[in-house]
Amino acid sequence: MKKIIISPYSRKLRNGKENPKNYPFWNELLSLLKNEGFYINQIGRTGEVKLEKSDELLLDKSLEELQKLILEVDTWISVDNFLPHLCHLIPKPGIVLFGQSDPLIFGHKENINLLKDRKYLREKQFDIWECCECNNDAFVEPSVVLDFVCKRRQL
Repeated sequence: MKKIIISPYSRKLRNGKENPKNYPFWNELLSLLKNEGFYINQIGRTGEVKLEKSDELLLDKSLEELQKLILEVDTWISVDNFLPHLCHLIPKPGIVLFGQSDPLIFGHKENINLLKDRKYLREKQFDIWECCECNNDAFVEPSVVLDFVCKRRQL
């Protein structure tokens, strides 16, 4: 069985608004992945919502447990959060969905860092995220992500 880990959320903002780093098209992407036969493990922290199409929600895992899970899957997909940095240390390359943060600053070269267009990057890359509004247009379409998942499996 083909397995994938997703980490769909970035840290909650202190002002209660949606984090602009969160990918808005997860449901569509997970439908495409399910059609390709993937078993989807969603990882996260207490309080995060299970996405409808994920097969399993794994919360509050230790770094050791996460490392074991990551090494067992075909690939992983994440927003710009802790997971790409953990996987860099393992090492286990994957796919990172960037919107308004710059992968040239925050990404790792071994990953597929998907950025729709640099025109969507926020001006002050090191400012707090509470100063930034969500912009769904900043993210690549789910079909683009699926193409890269399929290419990664062929490597």
